[in-house]
This record gives sequence, structure tokens and C-alpha cells, in this order.
Amino acid sequence: MAKKNFGEIEDNNKNLGGVSALFNSPAGNAKDEKQSPLPEEETVTYPLRLKKSALKALKILGAQRGITVKELILSVVEKEYDL
Repeated sequence: MAKKNFGEIEDNNKNLGGVSALFNSPAGNAKDEKQSPLPEEETVTYPLRLKKSALKALKILGAQRGITVKELILSVVEKEYDL
């Protein structure tokens, strides 16, 4: 799809402030900045239901250890099932 140039669409319209930034490409080459190494494994999301009390306890434990709840859960699962 061709890039659109909206010119000075923001002029005389207070509701469109900053809209040109959405459509105009930024200065420099953004493709170089966005390149990052590929992750080792593909990750997927999986919903997990926890009791509020368990989540609260995990958040406290994670804060004490300086890691996230996700990292806590993954480390326990990996250890328990030798993954």
C-alpha cells in the first residue's frame, strides 16, 4: 500500500494533533533499529487460572527475589518435570 502524505492536516484542527506522526515515516532507517536476534525457541501463550491468594503470594515472593511471577512459575515447572 502506498504511503499517504497528509501534509499539514493538523493545522486548524485541535483534535488531530500528532496525527502526521502516525502516518509519516520517522527520520532515519527504522528497519535497522528493529532487527533483533531471533529467540532460541518459539513462545506461546497459555491461560493460567490462579486463586487470588496464590497470585498475591507469588507476587510477594517474586518481589523479594527480584523476579517476575512468570519466571517463578516457569522455574518450578521446569524443576518439577525436568524440562
